[in-house]
Amino acid sequence: MKPLPRRDVLVGVAALAALGVVGRAATAQVDAGRGLLARLQAAKKVRVGIANQPPFSALNPDGTVTGAAPAISKIILGRLGILEMEGFVANYGELIPGMLADRWDFISAALTITKPRCAQILYADPLMFDGSAIIYRKGTAPAPPRTVADIAKLDVHVGTQAGGADLRAVLAAGVSPGNILQFDNDQAILDGLLADRMPFALTAYSALKNVLAQRKADVEIVYPISDDPPHGASCAFRTADTDLHAAYQRELRAMKASGEYLKIIREFGYDTPPELIAITSEQACSA
Repeated sequence: MKPLPRRDVLVGVAALAALGVVGRAATAQVDAGRGLLARLQAAKKVRVGIANQPPFSALNPDGTVTGAAPAISKIILGRLGILEMEGFVANYGELIPGMLADRWDFISAALTITKPRCAQILYADPLMFDGSAIIYRKGTAPAPPRTVADIAKLDVHVGTQAGGADLRAVLAAGVSPGNILQFDNDQAILDGLLADRMPFALTAYSALKNVLAQRKADVEIVYPISDDPPHGASCAFRTADTDLHAAYQRELRAMKASGEYLKIIREFGYDTPPELIAITSEQACSA
């Protein structure tokens, strides 16, 4: 058999080495994507991104995390051997970028499930369903808007949560960007409304009820809104973190099947109808 020229041998060795490097890189990517659960279990600690919007999620004065979504996450993570949860507050528009930048391990907030978001991240099955409400000061709107489109036609300022689903709703309805005032939380939205910074605001109905239970304000509420009906919302994960997502889904579905899930969310003022409990994240993303 005729020996190969030395140049061909060197080229072949280089090619094999390159394949080895590519193979190791690909394996490392898979390991990195599927190793988060094991790393969190070893550390017994997780970092979560949350929004400051009770009763969905919030940070207590002592730094502990509270709200319906974190309450469910704490139970699930505890069963996975992850005992400590550190919360980082951000507005809804910052939650996904912060997770993708590794500022937190996953999002434990009621992040509204939308198709654009479903293309970026993995959702857990819906934790809750909630719609938006229009709020205005009593006596200021004899013929109040009944839809988001009605607000757009009025050509007036409207307040929303910064970066949230309501911001996208008012933009989609045709509200001019110059007429949109963004606030970090619902308390600030109410303050802006009472200070006459805008005649109307759009925010999540359950969160609004929570604020008004704490503060007496002479306001009116329009709910439900036909062009911004209730949406599913849930926790979210990076697309690479399939192990953590799968484990979370498994435990969440077990909680729903046992009735434990309903007991927890009712403590925060929710009561998911039976026909909605079984809706999966895949179904919510395709709706």
